[in-house]
Amino acid sequence: MLLKIIQDQVRDKMAFEVTEEVCSLKYLGARFDAEALCEEEIKTRLALARERMGKLDPLWRSRVISPPLKARLIQSLVWPILTCGAEAWTLSKDLRCSIDAFEMQCYRRSMKISYIEHVTNEEVLERVDQNRKLLAMVKTRKRKYFGHISRHASLENDIMLGTMNASEDKAGSVSDR
Repeated sequence: MLLKIIQDQVRDKMAFEVTEEVCSLKYLGARFDAEALCEEEIKTRLALARERMGKLDPLWRSRVISPPLKARLIQSLVWPILTCGAEAWTLSKDLRCSIDAFEMQCYRRSMKISYIEHVTNEEVLERVDQNRKLLAMVKTRKRKYFGHISRHASLENDIMLGTMNASEDKAGSVSDR
């Protein structure tokens, strides 16, 4: 009974608040839009990561640093900028291709390989002694986050799995217990 009274009071207070509907917003450094797509967020992250690659140009020009070490530097200095918040991304095919292309751009830039030279992506990966890892890392983080959320009773779990308590009726109000 007390729960129902509290819910009614909250509902009454919310009825007088004016809310504004926006098509996108930035919250805690992440961009959200009305369709729950992350395209703008991912493109912003890609731009920030590209900017970091540019700031690290003296490292990429160095002949002392080996190609595998350059690849590890990319993975530790650049990729975290891109993958911040990747657990919540909704990846379309275009966005997956953009992430793959960014990974290859990083390797090519660090090795000073121009696209004009017509070096295939496989050859670039062989030169830096790496496999494609970036998109796989994003997918792994998404799976781990889903596993974490699904093991705990929380609002995120209810949203992701679409579950409702049996005590809720169709109108959304909680029945007396």
